[in-house]
Amino acid sequence: MWHLVRILAASQLWFSDGNPIAAQRGGHGVSSRLIVDGQGFLDVTEMRSLDSMILDANGATLWLKRHERYGSRFACPSLQNSLYPLKLSLRIDDGGNFNLSTVDIPSIITACYSISKQVSGRLKPLPEISVEDATFINKMIEQKFIPYQNIPDAPKKPIQEIRALGRRYFPFTPYSFELAMTLYDWTTASFARMVLFKIFQYTGIDSGIAALPHPLDRESLAVNIWQSNFSVYTPQDADYMRTFLMQPAHSFDNLTAQLEEVIDQVYNFSEIENRFLVAAMQSMPRTSIASKPRLFSGQVDIEQLGTERFGIEFEECPLNKGPVGIELTHSLTDALASYMAVGKTITTKMVWSFTDSMKEAMHYSNGIVLVLNPPSGASVWDSVSFVTPLSDDPAKMEYTTAPGTKFKIQSIQHTAVSGKSVTMIGLEPVLERDGPLKTQAMLEGVRQQRLSEDVVKQRIDSHGSIQSGRGRYKIGRQGKDGWMDE
Repeated sequence: MWHLVRILAASQLWFSDGNPIAAQRGGHGVSSRLIVDGQGFLDVTEMRSLDSMILDANGATLWLKRHERYGSRFACPSLQNSLYPLKLSLRIDDGGNFNLSTVDIPSIITACYSISKQVSGRLKPLPEISVEDATFINKMIEQKFIPYQNIPDAPKKPIQEIRALGRRYFPFTPYSFELAMTLYDWTTASFARMVLFKIFQYTGIDSGIAALPHPLDRESLAVNIWQSNFSVYTPQDADYMRTFLMQPAHSFDNLTAQLEEVIDQVYNFSEIENRFLVAAMQSMPRTSIASKPRLFSGQVDIEQLGTERFGIEFEECPLNKGPVGIELTHSLTDALASYMAVGKTITTKMVWSFTDSMKEAMHYSNGIVLVLNPPSGASVWDSVSFVTPLSDDPAKMEYTTAPGTKFKIQSIQHTAVSGKSVTMIGLEPVLERDGPLKTQAMLEGVRQQRLSEDVVKQRIDSHGSIQSGRGRYKIGRQGKDGWMDE
């Protein structure tokens, strides 16, 4: 455990947990995000073993390690004892640099443990938020295009609750409500609009129009909206079609005609909301790898896409270069043999959703399961955002990655999980060179010890067998035997 007892900073500070700045925080695997107004974020993550404790601060580490001469554990106070929380001093300069140091360590602790004195590092940057984008999002909220209206399969969050959550997680911007509402909207059926208008872009072709950056595969868009068939979310449903700025359609020709009238408006809508969504995701607190050592995703996340459209979700797909009009569909077998082969790096065109259990991922799998492994030496999922606090359903366990996130493909396995044939793809996020530092070797040792002791309760065997956790993500879909509870 730890708490801040001295702070030197010119900016206003908040913690995203909503508690006072001086409150005691931490515990093994707990990551706490400090928000520094006008400057950035500081993620402090605690990890412990029997003989050591580490605080990772944006990749820089403070540590305590038991002296070798005190091999008998009863002779020293436990690092898990909240009677001796680490007292920390924090200094932040105007350039986004910080210095974090230990102060006033009790003699009973210094007698038993070697202790690092201080570390320095840089704050993670605040997201860029456009005033024009915020104005547009606010207009769409006022006109009730955001959020999705009349959600039938999950409790709806009251506006005042969303507003309060916005103030808690995004206090650094006057657009906290718009950020919160956009993230909330993603967890509803509106995600279909934000996904389809991303993956059907020819990203290898520049349109010359800033608001509509790439040409669209319009026919495939129309077909996949028309084929929507999960629960009440069909082209005949007024609320679902409203997400595409259209009226209910009872024929494909009618849908196509409507789409041609509004396609540029919906495209612009999707681009702006995706930008706001990414800003909100970047601002959410991070999840420690100690608490969630692996994440899972059932793909493709919209059933009618099929596995033949999984490859087009990546910028490396050669079809992105056109020509405009060529259907964006690519055999999964061919994709796995080329730009998605083991050792290749892929770049996503859309937001991806993950969950923390294989069981939940399999529930949503349409032939593919992604297994996300952490980068070596990292203490938090830095490119992954836990969005459940702003979900339309608090029981959904959802983690998201932004468009443009890069992953290295580690493994490909054609196997069966719970009797269902799937292609299982192992991935690792690619850390940016100028991103947070990797942790020191000592931290990696603590992490590996804890993983072997008691953290990894979910593990993949040769055929993906796993102990399931609780939670869910995304909306449900209609099964052969009726509604499938998530």
